[in-house]
Amino acid sequence: MELNKESIYKLESVENIKLFIIGGNAVLTLESKSTGRWFTYRIRMAKKDDEKSPFFVSLLTGNNNESSYTYLGTIFKKEDKLDFKLTKKSTISEDALSYKAFNFFINQLMSGKIHENLGVYHRGICSVCGKTLTQPESLKNGIGRSVWLLIQKILKKG
Repeated sequence: MELNKESIYKLESVENIKLFIIGGNAVLTLESKSTGRWFTYRIRMAKKDDEKSPFFVSLLTGNNNESSYTYLGTIFKKEDKLDFKLTKKSTISEDALSYKAFNFFINQLMSGKIHENLGVYHRGICSVCGKTLTQPESLKNGIGRSVWLLIQKILKKG
């Protein structure tokens, strides 16, 4: 199956991808440029009011791209690190290609790079608020302009 790239946008910067993932409402697609295989993941924060809350990762497993997700594992945020793990409730094993792809992606991301044969895409929806993105800079980052400016302001203080 070929990835339909007409309605998705490529994320390229490691820092932008990290911010996109921890937005709390992210949907991203990983594509292997060498095999042509791709997987779509939804990453949601457990609690919006707690900065230490984990993020739940689910895999798109059906035809409905809004609701056909299967729980894959959990990302724990520790300082600047994102640690991805399967849990007791994971229904997808570490032998599955979808797990291997996401685990490889997270490990690459934490090493400060994205493998040259890995494409990382979002679908034009803000990973924080879920609104449709319209401005070129927002489409590049996967995060709406007002939210992006707020994040930058917070990062400069810290």
